[in-house]
Amino acid sequence: MASDIEDLKNLVLCKIQEGENLLQQVHCHFANVEGSKKLERRIRSEIKFLQRLLDVEMEVKKEHMLSSNLGSLAAVVDILHKCESPIAIFKPFSLKNGSSNRIEVDVVSKGGQVWHKAIARKAEALEDISKGRTSCGQKSVIDQASAYIKCARLHPHLFNPPQVVFHFFNSISSSIVVKLKKRGVEVEGEIRPMMENSFSESDTSSSCDSDDEDSEGYEEYNEICGGISPSPHSNLDNLKQSDKLFLDITCMVAYVSSMTNGGANYIFPRAIYNQQAEWERSSPAKPKLDALFGDKQLVTCREALTDFQTLVERMGGTGEKQRMRELIARLEIVEDTPCGRVAQLQLTSNIKTRSKLIFCTADRLGIVVVTANTGFVRSAASQGIEIAHFVHEPRVLTEQQEPFSIPLKTPDSASNV
Repeated sequence: MASDIEDLKNLVLCKIQEGENLLQQVHCHFANVEGSKKLERRIRSEIKFLQRLLDVEMEVKKEHMLSSNLGSLAAVVDILHKCESPIAIFKPFSLKNGSSNRIEVDVVSKGGQVWHKAIARKAEALEDISKGRTSCGQKSVIDQASAYIKCARLHPHLFNPPQVVFHFFNSISSSIVVKLKKRGVEVEGEIRPMMENSFSESDTSSSCDSDDEDSEGYEEYNEICGGISPSPHSNLDNLKQSDKLFLDITCMVAYVSSMTNGGANYIFPRAIYNQQAEWERSSPAKPKLDALFGDKQLVTCREALTDFQTLVERMGGTGEKQRMRELIARLEIVEDTPCGRVAQLQLTSNIKTRSKLIFCTADRLGIVVVTANTGFVRSAASQGIEIAHFVHEPRVLTEQQEPFSIPLKTPDSASNV
């Protein structure tokens, strides 16, 4: 008996060392991934729990080991090592309006294209739960899969639902695999047949695969108003897959500005102009936009076009107005669409009625927005709606300011003197 207790204490020490190793891996390899600090905190919490078992000199029992989440957290770290380009850990996604009903995706990878879930329970326990042979009312892995698929449809990546992958680290029965695949979930892990009458002892682990935050009675996904991409990042590889781009006001202004068309070599009367001119001299914006536009169809909506024209007519110079007309000739103009997920956003200092209408129209059309309005994108993400977008640097109209500005001496002009 004493040897059994000693063996369990040694196992606790091994688990503590495992937790320390996990912390080091996360810190060294995944510190820049969104949510890594959350993962580190959960690992530290498990280490402290295990250390308390030793510090109080209490009798270590098997149940103490079963109540640790460390195995599930190790599974999450394993996914991070194996998946392609992880961008988020333990990222919450809402299932309905607001945050009361949500799921937490263990790992998001490939810019948002794939959602991963780590499941560390034993195959026998998962089988028992799926057949209702448990007293704690736990959700089955089938129920969890249904919730993930519905949530993925509500948060598409570039207007397509993310691929959901369940990773089983203690095997899974072939019967459950069939049900998961019917629901559209990919399965990673050892697949084996399950004995018909198998009934495991209650698996008391409070691991990540319990999905305590999931809600009951999820409503069916309503496709009336379409979806929006969850990717908060500009991704050129993703844009190559689209044959259209949606230009908002900031993009059209930057494209026709005198500053981006050879007029950056001035000291302007206003600080913001000088800051942008410095950016332009070091990293010209228009060549990047031209490369991005390529042979794609450029689209904008009626609201954006009207405000863009009004702005240039009032604040633009002769050259900027001419470039405005040339750009408009290239555009496909669509009617405003004030319906969809973006329309549900609450107005804030960064989310104005006009911008909401413009982004809402792009969303309904399923077209990536080219924009400098990162304030809107961040604010929308904070409300649970992430925008499919490509970011460019902002540029203002400057032609009217040039007569009041000081030309900078360039190498070419100096050689001509």
